[in-house]
Amino acid sequence: MTTIDPKQARIVSAVAIAVTVILSGWSGYKHIGSIPTLAESGVETEAGFSGEPEVGPTDIDMFVSDSDLTADIPAEAVSSDEPRSPAEMNRPEEEKATLRYVRITKTANVRDKDEENAKVLSVLAVGKEAQIVEESKLRYRVKYSGNKSGWIYKTCGDVFEKEVVIKHVPLYQSGDPIKINGTKEGDEIGVILSNHSTVGASVAIIKDGKVAYHYEYGYANKEKKIKVGEHTKFRIASISKVVTSMMAMTEVDDGKLDLDGNLSDIMGFKFYNPSHSDKKVTMRMLLTHTSGLIDRDNEYYMVLRDITHNSEFYVSPPGVKFLYCNLGVGIAGAVVEKTADKTISQYAGEKFFEPMSIDASFDAKYLTDKSLVANCYEAGKLSRDSDSLCRSKESGKPGDVFHLGQGGLLISSVDLARVFTILINEGQYEGNQYISRNSLDEMLREQIDSGKGFKQCIGLRKSDKLVGKRQMYFHNGASYGIYALAAFDPADRSGIVIITSGAFTNRNKNTVFAVCDEVMNYSYENILS
Repeated sequence: MTTIDPKQARIVSAVAIAVTVILSGWSGYKHIGSIPTLAESGVETEAGFSGEPEVGPTDIDMFVSDSDLTADIPAEAVSSDEPRSPAEMNRPEEEKATLRYVRITKTANVRDKDEENAKVLSVLAVGKEAQIVEESKLRYRVKYSGNKSGWIYKTCGDVFEKEVVIKHVPLYQSGDPIKINGTKEGDEIGVILSNHSTVGASVAIIKDGKVAYHYEYGYANKEKKIKVGEHTKFRIASISKVVTSMMAMTEVDDGKLDLDGNLSDIMGFKFYNPSHSDKKVTMRMLLTHTSGLIDRDNEYYMVLRDITHNSEFYVSPPGVKFLYCNLGVGIAGAVVEKTADKTISQYAGEKFFEPMSIDASFDAKYLTDKSLVANCYEAGKLSRDSDSLCRSKESGKPGDVFHLGQGGLLISSVDLARVFTILINEGQYEGNQYISRNSLDEMLREQIDSGKGFKQCIGLRKSDKLVGKRQMYFHNGASYGIYALAAFDPADRSGIVIITSGAFTNRNKNTVFAVCDEVMNYSYENILS
């Protein structure tokens, strides 16, 4: 009988283990297919939603052409020691392809079926180019917005082929967020924005609790041909309410504010509904739109104590009915100023922006670089230039001004997404605690059914109608032609911030602006899937 010395035995054993691992790995790997996409469907819209301001229809011919988009190659993902799955290892980041397109020569109705009476999904204007994904005897099925597709008559355009290099969004692992301009997914987001006549836009995507991707489109200043960049700051309108609510919760953490205390004790004068003088008005009511205050534009030019007249409150008692109110959250900002003895710009800077190395403010005089503030466009035309947005809005003592907390924040999409990661990561950002877990839980707790298709929380809305059946928190923003959305799902620590300027005004049934809704759903299906 032949004997094997111990050294030879160890070598044979090691080789056998290696072969077993390789064969086992290949057996699982060879069955891995491509990542599936969700079913494509049309989007139905409805006109308006009481709450944020609306404007008139936009000229359908106004859009930023593809040549105006940046086409930068995305930065490489920072290497990580974390092991990749076989699907991730097999995911191509670049591939060559010959694609068929149709150049529209006659305005084309895009229908959801290959039949004459099918529902019209969209309209392709003369000069547009659309990728062909399928054809029948009389029609082409083409992509018309992101990865959405529908059927058009073959007689509406001329077919041509194009050889392209398709760059996909790289797998994010760690480090700075990756710019996705120039990738297939970035280009398709650009198509969505163009189809909504967007002048300028910025998108930031959160994955695993971190800002992973960003995308910029069009112009911050169309007149001067200044394009939107990663650090471009927009006036984000009502999404500011979320940051105001976060500041209120830090005052709760510091023991300076009771959400259910009588505001008369803080404001220094009687603050109540004269029709219900026995019932207190509280900070919780202001932040959940249940105070009963009436929203009137002229109130922002009044002295704060003068708003407590009969005409400034609804007849219904405070705390029982959802009535969206910009004024209420504006006053909530003044309450924070009173308890902190600082303006909300100073307080937000001290508590959040400075520790997080974010250049943002409710008042532009605190910004490091005002030149990064974008114009606002409405229906394709200038509605507010950056100079007017950068005029100082603060005046008097803390608590005197109440027209900033509801909508005045100037910030980039990437930095706003960083702020929102605090709400995803148990009140923390990069290991530092900004809001206590107790206060965060209270902020995310459902407070009242709005009757508008979502549950109102403190400063946030909650709905399962945004992306599939996900339970998501969100807030819209709408002002001067800015249509924006910030949304997140704490279950998988994902989220998105979308800020657009000059786009169409229509909303979908989930109350979200159609342009933001399409970008969000596309991003979840194709980037966050």
